[in-house]
Amino acid sequence: MKQFLTLFLLGGILVSCTQPRQEKVNVVIIEFEGKRYDSLYLVLVSFDRPDFRRDSIKGHSSDGYLWKFHYPDSLYDRIVTFYFNVPGSPDTVSHSFIFNLVLQDNTLQTANFIFGRPSSHVIARYMRTTTLPNRHTRCRETGSPILKTYIIDNFEIFTNDEEVILSLKVAHYGYGNISRSLSMGLTYEEIIQRDMEFIRQHPNSQGMIIALRNSLRHFRSKDDIAKLFNLFSEELQQSFYGQIIYKHITRTVFVNKKLATTWDTYVFEPILQDSSKYNLILFSASWCAPCIRLIPILKEIYQDLGQKLIMTYVSLDHERTAENWREKMYTHEIPWRSLIVLTREKGMAINDEYGIFAVPHNILVHPNSMKMEVLNLWEERDRQRLYELVR
Repeated sequence: MKQFLTLFLLGGILVSCTQPRQEKVNVVIIEFEGKRYDSLYLVLVSFDRPDFRRDSIKGHSSDGYLWKFHYPDSLYDRIVTFYFNVPGSPDTVSHSFIFNLVLQDNTLQTANFIFGRPSSHVIARYMRTTTLPNRHTRCRETGSPILKTYIIDNFEIFTNDEEVILSLKVAHYGYGNISRSLSMGLTYEEIIQRDMEFIRQHPNSQGMIIALRNSLRHFRSKDDIAKLFNLFSEELQQSFYGQIIYKHITRTVFVNKKLATTWDTYVFEPILQDSSKYNLILFSASWCAPCIRLIPILKEIYQDLGQKLIMTYVSLDHERTAENWREKMYTHEIPWRSLIVLTREKGMAINDEYGIFAVPHNILVHPNSMKMEVLNLWEERDRQRLYELVR
């Protein structure tokens, strides 16, 4: 917490008193109609690379209907999303909310949203409860498979908080989300124009800049990202997520560092060992299901280009899951070089240095120049570019 110093004279002696500076606090007020709760938490999911941090803010209510949640404003810039959690259930049960907002005969629905600052007031009218029993998922702590029951309370909401409304629009219509928008039938060019227009109308939308950050690896060029980024307000461009996007746009050269160890001997090595060839750096993790599904494609690339292309895994696994990564190297008979970060601090350094927002994340480093570009190997277009360059 920031502090300030007060100096004054006491009996001719100069005395200093350090007093805490009052930290700004934001408040969220939820007014329930038709549903009462004994206890409630507001969960703040923050981007704390390489993991997401969750701060659970306990709510206060005198009647179980009107709830207030206070949280430090210093957390706001890193928040990815908010959601509510009803405590008291066993580990195999999750009790949460879905909010529905009716706008121009369209119902926008989501469990995750962004509240405005410094205060937000939402009225939530109870609609129904949905129970989804025995759903397969994985334990967050151990990664082991478990069966879980989901209890979801549905509400129609009413609010004047523009950020809540905009974040619901972003989630519902897929603004900033390239892959989802493509699945909705829009062309890539239509998505860029549509999202540019949305930002022009709402240059201060926190939900939109978060969505853009989440979708960086799906853009076809950094120029397209810049078109959207330049339309945000100066305040958002200078914000935490704005600076992440800016660094991604301007990052063009791969910096070769010793941030990971070999997966079997745990000896620190540079990520690149031979910069005279093309290097395909594959950021991955044992707990990443899409990373595992990508292995057949990677093996095909290795078989076709292995003489001219150096492939290197960089796993973001820490000590707790390092053995899982070792097992996958054996199980899938991975023929290319593999590194692992081992510690959370090294993982954060990897993410900061190379702009890793999610895995799998693939960087192609050009020979001699160390010029780098991000490739989405799920996309045939990017795989074709890789083959054309290396061959």
